[in-house]
Amino acid sequence: MELYQLRTFLAVAEEQNLTRAAEKLFTSQPAVSAQIKALEDEVGVRLFDRGAKGMKLTRAGEVLREQARRIVDAAKDFKHSADSLRGSVSGELVFGVNNRPEILRLVEILRSISDEHADLCFELVNGSSGVVLQGIEEGSISIGFFEGPCESQKIVSHEIDQIELCIAAPVEWAKELSKPDWKLLESKPWIFTSPACSYSRFIQRISQEQGLSLNRRFQVNEDLTVLNMVAEGLGLTVTAIAQIKANGFEDRVVPLPHFRAMSPLSIGYLAANENDPSIAAVRDHVLQVWEKPAHLTVPVIPFRSARAIQRKPRSRS
Repeated sequence: MELYQLRTFLAVAEEQNLTRAAEKLFTSQPAVSAQIKALEDEVGVRLFDRGAKGMKLTRAGEVLREQARRIVDAAKDFKHSADSLRGSVSGELVFGVNNRPEILRLVEILRSISDEHADLCFELVNGSSGVVLQGIEEGSISIGFFEGPCESQKIVSHEIDQIELCIAAPVEWAKELSKPDWKLLESKPWIFTSPACSYSRFIQRISQEQGLSLNRRFQVNEDLTVLNMVAEGLGLTVTAIAQIKANGFEDRVVPLPHFRAMSPLSIGYLAANENDPSIAAVRDHVLQVWEKPAHLTVPVIPFRSARAIQRKPRSRS
């Protein structure tokens, strides 16, 4: 019996669905199914009832779930204690990434960590802010970047920057939309991002504040595709101004001058793992690179109203 099989068992028990468990574990559905079958063969009992509505724990599965949880937690504690006694940091962390590496200073952070902790390895997973936060809360992501507010009491967050958001339009629409007119914006097609993305939540906030019913023509879960669609005249969207420049769309996508908002960029991890040497090491290096004191936890700032905010993005040099 392997620890990864127990982790898979716990993920399926929580999600009650092989596909969602696979997404949570960043693996394939066949791999999850095979691990569950191998575990059932080894323990000699059926752990799940398979049905049209998904995977439901059997009575035996219910009993064994708590034991599996204790074993997984004990293994984690054992590893933490060993790291502390050895005075070094090792192992593999799942690092959640919600933006382009240059915006997050990711290469600089990883180089800094690698120089000091050569035995610490990473699996980098990309996802929207909501996906990263969910992964952290559920334990499938060790530590990760996210934008916007974090409402989970289980997660410790450190604000590292403020991201300037804008309404982005095709450059051909710039003259028509040069004056603030919410009703005119309401009449245009919109490109929404994934509901788990902080930008999508911001669009919803705009709608509520201004009493709008925006025309959601498209929903896309990848930033580069969204900007390409805006550049081709397919609609408006909300994005970070830095994204337009970073992806080379300055000549084709225009940030409307009258509508700005600031959203926090943060690094977060489970409060229960705050004393994990590997988590602490990554946190400290992130904060050092972003010139933040490692001991300071900054409360997450809620979105500001989408009015004209005449502030320039902070330098990322």
